[in-house]
Amino acid sequence: MLSQRKITFYELIPNKIGVVDRYIEIDKRIISEVTKATGENSNIWTCPEFNRREYLRNFFQYPAMMVPVVQRKLIEIVLQADSEIKNMVDPFMGSATTLAACMETGIDCYGFDINPLAILIAKVRTGPYFLNDLKHSQSQLVENIGADKSEYIEVDFRGLSKWFKPEIAKELSRLVRAIRKVDNLSIRRFLWVILSETVRLTSNDRTSTFKLHARPQEEILNRNLSATDLFKYHLAKSLEDYRTHVDYLTKFGMVHNGSYTGNVEIKLLNSKDGIFNPTAEPFYDLLVTSPPYGDNKTTVTYGQHSYLPLQWIDLPDIDETATRDFLRTTSEIDRRSLGGITSQLNQVDLISLLEISPTFRNTYQSIINTNENKHNKVAAFILDLNKTLDNIFQVLKKNSYQIWTIGNRRVAGLTIPNSKILIELIESKGGKLVTQVEREIINKRMAKRNKDTALMNNEDILIFRKLG
Repeated sequence: MLSQRKITFYELIPNKIGVVDRYIEIDKRIISEVTKATGENSNIWTCPEFNRREYLRNFFQYPAMMVPVVQRKLIEIVLQADSEIKNMVDPFMGSATTLAACMETGIDCYGFDINPLAILIAKVRTGPYFLNDLKHSQSQLVENIGADKSEYIEVDFRGLSKWFKPEIAKELSRLVRAIRKVDNLSIRRFLWVILSETVRLTSNDRTSTFKLHARPQEEILNRNLSATDLFKYHLAKSLEDYRTHVDYLTKFGMVHNGSYTGNVEIKLLNSKDGIFNPTAEPFYDLLVTSPPYGDNKTTVTYGQHSYLPLQWIDLPDIDETATRDFLRTTSEIDRRSLGGITSQLNQVDLISLLEISPTFRNTYQSIINTNENKHNKVAAFILDLNKTLDNIFQVLKKNSYQIWTIGNRRVAGLTIPNSKILIELIESKGGKLVTQVEREIINKRMAKRNKDTALMNNEDILIFRKLG
């Protein structure tokens, strides 16, 4: 006698109603798990405990890095609620914290950024990993550095003598020549990151702010640093962190023969111009990202922070599309980012945006009433963000989930409610806010001397679903 299997509701009605009900249940599970996690540990979103060496966070001090375990917990909640998720995308990847967190789950990871230095760091963090070859290269590298007695300086750009003492420039040049002798591209990329941190620490730029700002002349004269010694020290330390990071991924079964078991694609792209899509149809199951909170020039100057390190790196080693055009000025990368161009505002698009988002409309009018000179930069940023959202929604599958981390900022003494504006923009495109949590900014390294970023004390984590 045949056993009688219970027929599910979705088999009886295999249509859109069943699909909608399925995702309503998934929404409920996500809400329940986020609430449960918050109740069990009130600090889980603000200052969770984690081993920084597991994520290679310390081998370059990239601005405003997210806390990986916060992202990992949110990703786990969404993936456990929706087991059909196979890939993720981050269109504002930065140093690839979201990708590093997603790699623990084995899903395919896609990340994009406009900053070549972010691309370099991301490619190192996501592999392939050559631990033994790196250790061997370390010995040969140190030997080559010691044997190089040349005083030839490998770079020449406007401001070279302002930002680097002559002896530092000579030492950095010897490091550059030694790195170039390494055959393996992945290992060279790792070494370029170590050099980038060495440049950051030995330049005449202040390290207390992400904007390029020279130290006082007396302080520069009294600084006695060795770029070679700093490079060797940071290399040894980073190799330890590198091994810990790879061992951690290996423990989860996510590394085989030195490579991530899933697919990873990282591209130097400007997401406001379009999102990479490997197919002709909507492709991505999950979005995890944290966009800028305003134009980079007045929030976090990622481009300026990257300008000096990029001068010393062979850009083709980063990406074939990374050219000297990115270094045309100290602000070129920031100019290309969201809100970086204020002189070409599309008035038709602006009027449409003011209708879509009542919060933005009220904010925009308040800024005009307070300080008319600053309303254009806010409008330019929101317009570019909205343009990027259009691109994102084109490549996301129906009923795909989105995890956004975003904070508010201040302009002309007024708070720009980015979170509310983002909610209204996403809802206008067919997205639904599933749940949200607030976290204090404690572990996220911001530019404390920037009067705008110093006021960013909280962030909102927003989880959306693109309605099908």
